Amino acid sequence: MRTIFKILRSLPLSILKFISYGVIMIIYIVMPRRRKLAQNNIKMAIGGNYKKTAVKTYLYFAKMIAVNIKYLGNNDFVKKYVRVTGIENYRYAKSLNNGVIVTTAHFGNWEMMVCAFAFLYEPIYVMARPLDNKSVDNLVEEIRSSCGNTILSKRLSAFSFIKILRKGKILGVLVDQASSDDSFKIDFFNRKARVSEGIGVFSHKLNVPILPAYMKEDKNGYEIVIEEPILPVKSDDFKKDVEEIMKKVYSRFEEWIRKEPEKYLWLHNRWK
Repeated sequence: MRTIFKILRSLPLSILKFISYGVIMIIYIVMPRRRKLAQNNIKMAIGGNYKKTAVKTYLYFAKMIAVNIKYLGNNDFVKKYVRVTGIENYRYAKSLNNGVIVTTAHFGNWEMMVCAFAFLYEPIYVMARPLDNKSVDNLVEEIRSSCGNTILSKRLSAFSFIKILRKGKILGVLVDQASSDDSFKIDFFNRKARVSEGIGVFSHKLNVPILPAYMKEDKNGYEIVIEEPILPVKSDDFKKDVEEIMKKVYSRFEEWIRKEPEKYLWLHNRWK
């Protein structure tokens, strides 16, 4: 795998994009169940020309894969092409001295976002699900770690993540996909979606601010957008408080996705 990766990284970006587009469109054609799932998700969530949006989604992620193969972990690329908006929100969240949870969705180039932030400001402890293929998982972890971030398995105990936050560090978490430990449902595009309560519980119990953030592209390069922090509001109903935190998180996600739906990973069965 490493040899193949090195060969691909040595290629010009234009050729990488060509290869990536070709592979992705083959997948689009030969995997009809996944294609129909994406189309149906888009149709139910935002409507419109859902088939066209599905194609744009596949092509967007093909481009993202090519860019990441070529430049993920490249500090010179980050310094030249990546800027940050909302850094005052990050500084405010850090000033509370309770650690920070940065959360995002499978929207835009989330891999490049956490890598670039580590180069520009501060390394992140990234919570990630290990891949099924061990050799691929090792390679992916090595690439992610090359930015200075620490990759942590989602299978670690909650206490491991609590220790990180209590040290005032940043914990990065993707929370927009369903998993086996999801405890309740909230509205996501007017449909009930199962939601993991993890970051809501951490935020509530430890008074940790949650920073929603995403990366967008324009003709000048890339921009990391850090939004205002979501702070826990406490009442006598713990479960309701946690649910309210997660509703606010998903509301931010929905805002981003409605503006640029082709940049969301619709291929996942989010509403199963």
